[in-house]
Amino acid sequence: MREPDRDRWLSLGMSVLLHGTIIGLLAYGWWRYEHRPVTPSVSVDARVVDAKTLNGVGAARRPAPQPKAPPPAPAPEPKPQVASPAQGPPAPTTAQELALRAQAAQAEAKRVAAAEAERERLKKQQAVAQAEARAEARKRAEAEKLAQERRARARAEKLLAEQRRLALERKLAAERAAAARSARIAQLRQALAEDAQSNAKKRAATAGWVSEVTQRVEAAWIKPPSARHNLSCIVHVTLVKGGAVAGASVGRCNGDEAVRESIEAAVYRASPLPPLPDPALYGQELNFVFAPNSAGEP
Repeated sequence: MREPDRDRWLSLGMSVLLHGTIIGLLAYGWWRYEHRPVTPSVSVDARVVDAKTLNGVGAARRPAPQPKAPPPAPAPEPKPQVASPAQGPPAPTTAQELALRAQAAQAEAKRVAAAEAERERLKKQQAVAQAEARAEARKRAEAEKLAQERRARARAEKLLAEQRRLALERKLAAERAAAARSARIAQLRQALAEDAQSNAKKRAATAGWVSEVTQRVEAAWIKPPSARHNLSCIVHVTLVKGGAVAGASVGRCNGDEAVRESIEAAVYRASPLPPLPDPALYGQELNFVFAPNSAGEP
């Protein structure tokens, strides 16, 4: 708001200067009118003569008549001059010129005042337009801010919904995995129980088969002189279908080499051995304990 204040003070100064100039012109014109120069009177030395003398003298001295010269053209009326600050106001000659100058000064003052009023009106109009533009800009900024906030809330709600959906999916997946794991554990336990039951049955059947095989091998065994009273050896046997012995060897044993060879020979002599309780055992290595003085164990 510094620029309008400067313009206002400049307009006020110009108005004061103009009115001062008008008052100065009026005062100077009045002073010149009061002190105008007075035309001096001329004294004439004359004497009275009669008509005859005047005619005689006039006839003797009267020159030949000359053609009358045309009257001089009237001088043009001077135009009123406007005072300039540099040269100073010219001296008016008549009251009419002073009046014209005063009227011109008043008209100029009115013009300046009108121009100042128009400038003030334009400034106010511009200020109102700027205020309206600022208000409109504030409204647009507020509307944009509200729109951004709404978009941000929408994004946040969408992100929250997505997070909830993912959390629910993870929970359901975890529950399904836990259920599947529980089902697998239950199946494994059932399979283990079935295997244990089957193995128990197989062990019972194998125990009977081992007891019968041990008896058959002991019956075919020829005891060597070096055999101990508490002999105990682990025998590895491989059978084929039909019970024929495909291979026989002695593992851990507390007898010497002659005892080992005698036991292997007894296994081959006892062939074919009793059929296996499980057909899947054919071709596999079976173990039994050869202890002639005690019951055999698998």
